[in-house]
Amino acid sequence: MNFKQKLESVLEFLGFKQKFADKSLTQEEFSSIVAEYQKRYQTTLQDDLAAEDAAQKQHEQAEQFQQQLNSIYNAVNSIAKPVDESGHSEEQQPAINATAADVVNAINNLGTVFQTIAAKPADDVPAQVVNIAPMSVNGLGNTPEYLFGVEHPMFDMKKRWNIISANPRARNSMEDPDEQTDGHAFRVESANYCKGLKARFQYLQQNKMLDAKALSEGKFSNNYDGVTNAGVGNQFVVLRQDALIAHILQKRDLTQYFPVRYGIQDRDLLFNAYFDELSQAYQEGEVYKGGMKIENEMGYVDDAMIKMKFGPMKELERMYIAYLNKEGSDPIKWTMIEYCILNSLQQAQVEQNKRRMRGIYVKPEKGVAGSYLNSGTGIWYTLLRYVHDFSIKPHDDKSYRTYTSATFLEAVQQFVSDIRSSITEDMDIDNHVLYLNKNHQSWWIQNVRDKYHLDTDFNGPTGYLNVVPDTSTRIVWLPYEGQSTLMFMDVPGNIQFVEYIAGEMLGIKMEESMEMVRAWSTWKEGCGAAFTGRKFSTKEALDANGYEWQQIFMNLPTFTIADAIDAKNGFWQITGATTTATAITDIANAKLGVAYCIEIGDASKLVTIAQTGKFANITKAFAPKAVGDYILVILDSTGNYRELERREDGKRTINVEVQPNVPGGR
Repeated sequence: MNFKQKLESVLEFLGFKQKFADKSLTQEEFSSIVAEYQKRYQTTLQDDLAAEDAAQKQHEQAEQFQQQLNSIYNAVNSIAKPVDESGHSEEQQPAINATAADVVNAINNLGTVFQTIAAKPADDVPAQVVNIAPMSVNGLGNTPEYLFGVEHPMFDMKKRWNIISANPRARNSMEDPDEQTDGHAFRVESANYCKGLKARFQYLQQNKMLDAKALSEGKFSNNYDGVTNAGVGNQFVVLRQDALIAHILQKRDLTQYFPVRYGIQDRDLLFNAYFDELSQAYQEGEVYKGGMKIENEMGYVDDAMIKMKFGPMKELERMYIAYLNKEGSDPIKWTMIEYCILNSLQQAQVEQNKRRMRGIYVKPEKGVAGSYLNSGTGIWYTLLRYVHDFSIKPHDDKSYRTYTSATFLEAVQQFVSDIRSSITEDMDIDNHVLYLNKNHQSWWIQNVRDKYHLDTDFNGPTGYLNVVPDTSTRIVWLPYEGQSTLMFMDVPGNIQFVEYIAGEMLGIKMEESMEMVRAWSTWKEGCGAAFTGRKFSTKEALDANGYEWQQIFMNLPTFTIADAIDAKNGFWQITGATTTATAITDIANAKLGVAYCIEIGDASKLVTIAQTGKFANITKAFAPKAVGDYILVILDSTGNYRELERREDGKRTINVEVQPNVPGGR
């Protein structure tokens, strides 16, 4: 089939034959011709047109050459053939009045033709290779058979939800959906799509392609490795999945600072080793020196889930049509299936972000839906555990326990200075970065301007927004911290979020329950550092080590208790010289999902908690005896407190009924 026949076939298929002849095609119609041509013949219309043009030029040159050969042939033939008296050759053909000079002239002209052809090489014609047709995430345009014109079962226009996606007003002329047929089919289709979404996420993660910007721009849209029978329909589904994943990834802002490690199903050892000195002055004999001590950190995950129940198809359709009316300018017109999945997962991703910062896993009360913060443990409570199990020694100057809008810069500079003053000559923290509360960034800018100059440069990686003034310490601003005064320094990549299988959360399943729809997914998540420092069993041993080989440096973001405890002052509160409270009976303004640590910071201020009232469910009365004793509690659904762990008289005890996976509990 030649180029003309191919083009006519496409024009006839699309119904544009007459409009093409009349030269009245719109830009959109021409684009659909180009796309259909490439989809059908696996080469572009432009390439075939160029090849056809080159072939025509070659044909014209060949005809010119043939004419020159014919003139030579006729001239030679007229000399070679005998001519009779009547002036005709033996074949009775008219003679050509040519002489030897004519022949020489024709040959000379032939040489000129050869020179002309040699001086003009043939036009380059691109090789016809199999190409994947370029396509927009919005497809090629709706057809009576397929939504977006994509020939794939998911976009079949026989399905009710695709008809509504193509034309929301069509719902007005339709009967209410039948939950036994339409509803069931929709949920099966949604579950199958989620399986594919989960698989695509895993593929992108394994090949280091989880980049929201690159995915949204279609950078990986032609990479279909691992996709079975990647025809145009499947290619389009993958392209849409990449766009949907990109929307979700835009909410994953914490993972740009802390990597995600997969493959942890329960617990995993995050390997560390300390090497003793090796070098020594030479001497004869077997005088050996050196060794290795393994100090593993523990990474662990807890089980999290989504379980939601929402209305029947009639309600889903109403919500979806409202979405289309509200988001009419959105360049991506999501199908009803993608709409349900996208909005659910975006909300789940935002919740996971907040949990990764300030979540703490708590075993749920039976039959009671718990807070999203209690589905896994994040950075706050991981650092709290490292302080309480003597993995890290905090820098505890009261000047930067709690800072204000006026003292923020001064507190940070003092904190960094104290860290540098406390390390030994064998330690190097040049690769450490300082993590600060993004909510206090405006305080920082104002403090810097007040102290240095009104027009201080805050731009660029070395600007004072990103570097502590007068130092080389880089700043990373962390979201979701509220008014916390937590500051810590670490090497990027040391603190990790841990999960079991990439994309588990995306694998939503659906089923019907009478007129309601149930949807759920389960996954595992947690947080841990690969390296904290040497291990110690007592605070005295930790103090004696003096930060030697410590990896993470932090302040104590604690608030000093006065006459009572108010949750507005933070999750970690400590007694001090100004504390007047002697017994705690409640935590004012306590929030669901937040664990509160009450700690002894002054040996003369040993506040107690009786096992009564709102604290009736703790394991026993809290009667501290020394500095460092603490109790960690959290609200339950009845407004009373559950105990998570405590240290009393120097002994740390974890309530495994509520925190079954915390290292030290089992």
